[in-house]
Amino acid sequence: MLLHGLLAINKPRGKTSTEVLNTLKGFFRNKTNSIVNKKKLKLGHGGTLDPLATGVLVIGINDGCKELYKYIGCNKVYSATGLFGFATDSYDSYGKLLKFAPVKHITKEMLSFTLQKFTGDILQKPPLYSALRMEGRRLYDYARKGITLPKSIEPRAVKIHSLSLLDFTTSHGYKPPTTTDTILLETIKTSENNDIMNTNNQINAIINEDLITENSLLNNPIFKIHVECGKGTYIRSLIHDIGIELNSAAHVVELVRLQQGDLQLHKDTIELDECSDLNTIFNAMEKIKLKHSCSSQL
Repeated sequence: MLLHGLLAINKPRGKTSTEVLNTLKGFFRNKTNSIVNKKKLKLGHGGTLDPLATGVLVIGINDGCKELYKYIGCNKVYSATGLFGFATDSYDSYGKLLKFAPVKHITKEMLSFTLQKFTGDILQKPPLYSALRMEGRRLYDYARKGITLPKSIEPRAVKIHSLSLLDFTTSHGYKPPTTTDTILLETIKTSENNDIMNTNNQINAIINEDLITENSLLNNPIFKIHVECGKGTYIRSLIHDIGIELNSAAHVVELVRLQQGDLQLHKDTIELDECSDLNTIFNAMEKIKLKHSCSSQL
């Protein structure tokens, strides 16, 4: 039996999208040739999810890879949680802490008003730690290897169909990001208005002692948003930019892709560890095929 079609996985936190594919390949390799022809196995995914993120990751299996383009360019729905007061180089909690920022002035009303500015057609600069290519190389490759970018990262037009505030609170268990350096004595050279052009060029950080005290002793507020967006939108950049707009800083501490195209979390997905059973994979793929068949008849 050679499988063909689409599979929706609930990607676990901490795994890259490529690691999910490799895990699936490992599951298939453990099956006999009578079940899966390993030489012909082809896997792909319909759009990268950040390592920190969980949620819908669409997988194409063999001929199903031909359908992945529909999910790369489709609308997506996310739930994202940001922590105010800290900026990181990756715009999420997996990155290195770059700076502290004030938070006492931020109110729920200010935040709600600010979200309106990010609804509709906006310009957004992708994060340096992203899979976009620049002159044949992934941006994250430049960052990890400390290679100077050949040119500036240009803002791109993206569409936020809807953006709503779900929560704003100081009652939470999220911790500030950390750095391997001694409280930001050295950090990657960066600016709110300039790209990181040389990630090896480190400078002494100018730290406001009042901000250190504020961010160390207080439980900085988090905010949770629901986002419906078009293709190419970076939720990490959105959270980062919201922080800047509020004269503060923010980074992602939790990100869930609730929907990708017509495929919804839990309703259409299976867990990665369930994929060790081929019958589970087959049934999940058949469910998606039936869903698409019914949709085409409407």
